[in-house]
Amino acid sequence: MDAAAIVFWATMAVTVGLDLSLLATLVVPSLRVWPPPGRRTWQYRLVWTLFLLATIGLVVVGGLDAGSLGLRRWMGEAGTLILGSTLLVGGTTLASYAMGFLGLRGALGLESDLVTDGPFAVSRNPGYLGDLILMAGYMLLSDSRLAGIVAAAAAIWFLLAPLAEEPWLDDRYGEAYRRYKQAHPRWL
Repeated sequence: MDAAAIVFWATMAVTVGLDLSLLATLVVPSLRVWPPPGRRTWQYRLVWTLFLLATIGLVVVGGLDAGSLGLRRWMGEAGTLILGSTLLVGGTTLASYAMGFLGLRGALGLESDLVTDGPFAVSRNPGYLGDLILMAGYMLLSDSRLAGIVAAAAAIWFLLAPLAEEPWLDDRYGEAYRRYKQAHPRWL
């Protein structure tokens, strides 16, 4: 087994673990892994450790497996570079802009004030949307089949996270959140 395969399978195990932790929250709400109940909890440590390892694994596997998808043959090197860079920078900018509005506590999934302005005036989940876009950009830039598979597995987490957060937000912010939720789309 070569280095790309080893990193791929390790990253997939971590990413699937991250997805399963979120599914556990959806199936057994009293367990609630996400959002974590506090900064000094096993849930917080679990999610952020897995998230960090998955992110590092995605970047490494994309580098080790670069060119295996064959997009450069189809789109040309300039095409993958332009489109991939545009998505990577755009997604990173959107995710960072959203995290700036949430503040550190909110960006880490901890309780903070309800944020409804800035990018949250357009989407209830602009940070997750940015993360999905930046992963697509990285997959195009690396032109990696294995990075694409890891990104697809990671996308499951970003697509399901709002479903775990919404009941929590409803409990925390009540009517203010319900009005916000009704007036603003989950994504776009």
